[in-house]
Amino acid sequence: MNAYTEPCAGPNEGAAGTGSPVFGPLRGAGRPEAAPAERSEPDRLGAFTAGQLGRLCDLVGIDAQRRTAHQRVLTDLLGPGADLPLTDPPASPSFVSDDHTPVEFSLTFPADGPPLLRVLVEPGCAARTLPDNARAAWAAVGRLAAQWGYRLDELTRVNDLFLPPAPHGPLTLWSALELRPSGPPGLKVYLNAGSRGAGRSMETVGEAMTRLGHGRAYESVRSYLQPRFPERATLMFFALDVGPWAEPRVKVYVAHHHATAADAADAGRLVPGASPERIAELCRRVGGDEPFSRLPLISCYSFTDRAADRPTGHSLYVPVRAYVRDDRAARDHAVELLRHHGIHNAPLDRALAALTTRRLSAGVGLIPYLSLVQAGRQAPRITVYLSPEAYRVFPPREDAAPGSPSDGRRAADRIS
Repeated sequence: MNAYTEPCAGPNEGAAGTGSPVFGPLRGAGRPEAAPAERSEPDRLGAFTAGQLGRLCDLVGIDAQRRTAHQRVLTDLLGPGADLPLTDPPASPSFVSDDHTPVEFSLTFPADGPPLLRVLVEPGCAARTLPDNARAAWAAVGRLAAQWGYRLDELTRVNDLFLPPAPHGPLTLWSALELRPSGPPGLKVYLNAGSRGAGRSMETVGEAMTRLGHGRAYESVRSYLQPRFPERATLMFFALDVGPWAEPRVKVYVAHHHATAADAADAGRLVPGASPERIAELCRRVGGDEPFSRLPLISCYSFTDRAADRPTGHSLYVPVRAYVRDDRAARDHAVELLRHHGIHNAPLDRALAALTTRRLSAGVGLIPYLSLVQAGRQAPRITVYLSPEAYRVFPPREDAAPGSPSDGRRAADRIS
């Protein structure tokens, strides 16, 4: 989730091109200039990303008919952007991915089942202004909801907060699809918490939570944020599940600036049933005990019970791409994490092969985030985020990070 960036998708903050604390440029953290991705001349954004999506659908067992339908939805969401040639620069900066590709994939690995495939899209990616971006994205989500018979009541109740006439920030509305082997996709909508200005993000999110009946539970998050805001914690996204979800969630994403593994574990204590030890363990696998200063750790608090006085779920997102030399090291971290939770890594390796033919050691950013999801009595879930690299491949980092390969392995040995 770059921003983010899920995106919350992703959420992936740290994409190139902005100067705010949350969305700061990765190049400014010592990253070299990227090289253009290798491709054939006729490639266009829609065909390129739809091809990747189709191969990922095959991997998770989605049949040919549904695969074609999912590819069509992706290109429809991209709108005019789908027809843009990849030999040209992006129509506008998209912070879904570091190279401004307005698409991100992810695979969630439950402990007891096949991986779940999701795709995050910025529907207004071809727009030149934020108001036009917001209008295009709102129209695209409306078309999907009408096509699938989904109600947008909750989204409509808060859209004035997040889609004002003159929106602020690097994004307006992103949408994500959870692609299922049967039935229609699950739809998620991500909105910019700073849409009315970064200084009003806490007010904006607080009002939205009150309108949707989660104001009491959100107070615990607000109490955590208040003494840290905005220097140590920044609100990023407000998100809603739309459509046939077993337990629809309202979600709030928080970036933790210069946080350590212990800080991240402390943020997870707000959620009953979440294990702070697991959170700290994931952080230490990638970055050891040093502060995550290149890109921030991100927490997502989910809310499902209006009678609760706390969030009901927590996800931690670690921006692994900023703390490894290359994608070989990022892949090794992901494999160690999956194996630690008793999950086989073969589907991940097949997914990487479905996205690119380049050597993993030749670039960094194909795996932008690793995520740990904890909710109630459910077993923890691991999510690996995947970038299309439609426009550029970032070269390996020259500087060694605390958690990249050998140090990461030693940390894993200590905590296994």
